[in-house]
Amino acid sequence: MDHFDIASRRRVLGAAVVAAGALLLTGCGGSGESGDSGGKGSARQDVASLHSDAPDGKATAQAAPSSDDGRPQLRLDSSEEEKNRYWHIYAQCLKEHGHKMIAVRGPDSVDDTDHSATAKAATKACASKLPLQPPEMDESTNPHYDDDYRAYVKCLNRKGLKVTALPDNSGWTYDGNTTLSADQQTQVDKSCTLEAFGGKTQ
Repeated sequence: MDHFDIASRRRVLGAAVVAAGALLLTGCGGSGESGDSGGKGSARQDVASLHSDAPDGKATAQAAPSSDDGRPQLRLDSSEEEKNRYWHIYAQCLKEHGHKMIAVRGPDSVDDTDHSATAKAATKACASKLPLQPPEMDESTNPHYDDDYRAYVKCLNRKGLKVTALPDNSGWTYDGNTTLSADQQTQVDKSCTLEAFGGKTQ
């Protein structure tokens, strides 16, 4: 299975990942990736983003620039609750606009086989709710992305998640079985994302 953001993959499957790939560079794994004003009033707010501009090379929290269309900006250190909230809002928007879902996988699981006109219209209508990945995990804003990504994959393997990077560094595939539980995999992914992209050793 391809992977960039484990948590994102679990939250919104299929079409959401495809949409993310079309509208932004999804990270893996790190994977993972949301205006937040759907249905419950606007929850969009400026959030901090980790940058490695400090003299010691460590990441520091700074205000992230607002996105052009109000899409929520995820951070490397965004909590799982925050990520889940954004991905839930995006998935529910797709559902409300008629995109097919896969109920047996969960309420936020999008059917990536739905290529109907309705699904395309839903994706367009909900584009402003699709989470933006952290700037550090975007090749267009991180000049060291390839090096960071290779360090990220190396970290995953060092911590027990057996994976191989895709040739273009857009994700990874499992390379053998892992003894890590789902929760442990999520923690390893988060730890390695911060270590590789944020300059923080976990």
